[in-house]
Amino acid sequence: MNFNKKTINYLLIDGTSYLYQSYYSFSSFSNKDGIPSGAIYGVINMLKMLFLKYPNTQIIIIFDTPNKTFRHTLFQSYKANRPIMPKNLQMQIKPLYKAINMMGFPIVTIPLFEADDVIGTLAYEAHKNNKFTLICTNDKDLAQLVNINTNILEKKSHKILGKMEIKKKYGVIPKLIPDLFGLMGDTSDNIPGVPKIGKKTALLLLENFGSLKKIYKNIDKISKCSFRNAKNIAKTLLINQDLAFLSKDLATIITNIPMEKSINDLTMSKPSIKKLSCFFKYYGFYHWLELLKSGTWLINTNHSKV
Repeated sequence: MNFNKKTINYLLIDGTSYLYQSYYSFSSFSNKDGIPSGAIYGVINMLKMLFLKYPNTQIIIIFDTPNKTFRHTLFQSYKANRPIMPKNLQMQIKPLYKAINMMGFPIVTIPLFEADDVIGTLAYEAHKNNKFTLICTNDKDLAQLVNINTNILEKKSHKILGKMEIKKKYGVIPKLIPDLFGLMGDTSDNIPGVPKIGKKTALLLLENFGSLKKIYKNIDKISKCSFRNAKNIAKTLLINQDLAFLSKDLATIITNIPMEKSINDLTMSKPSIKKLSCFFKYYGFYHWLELLKSGTWLINTNHSKV
């Protein structure tokens, strides 16, 4: 399925990913009182651009919960390598949420679950209803959600990735992304994987056997394979079987978490121009303030004011 602007029903935005990118991209931004505003500016700017590019699409922004999730229960060291959120970023979270609501975009965060799981659940609901979804992110974990109705919109390249593009980029089809991380691990999330199994070996195993479950069903055959160190690889896999499946579980996105609202309930509303004007003035976003005054803050492709 080739996506285009007319067929996209939902744009699910990985807000947490954009939050950090904006913070570091505009770290020097602050208002006249020295209150930091870079993350706020970056995320708002991104939302504005996406709205103008996809004017007929329902946009939903999803953020991580600030507390630990069920994955920390499975594995205490999950994401333990992540630094604590900088204070300058922490103080921008609540104002940013207010600004997004003023713009008329719905925000979703669910306790105990990561943004990935919320995105996965919403995307799956859309898929069941045969609706088309773009997930706006650079998070490789979310590649596993790609199917005939769900694609990835890379936030850096702005390329749309379908099943073929995911296979080309990561070496496996979307549904095997968790299996890949189960074998090779993922340092960004501190997912251990199987010791001494790198990406090259992991891809080789998946190419030959098809999935993590099938690899372990055929563990006796691995030692007899022609590739290098086959016997040692089989032995390592056998010793670390529990760790491999735990790693896969950590990398697997949940697509059926309990939610109070369905994707159809998460609708956009008209922006609050008066509140946005006060907000932009406070943070020194004067160019946007002028656009609000002139009535050109958000304009769709039909040039009707929103």
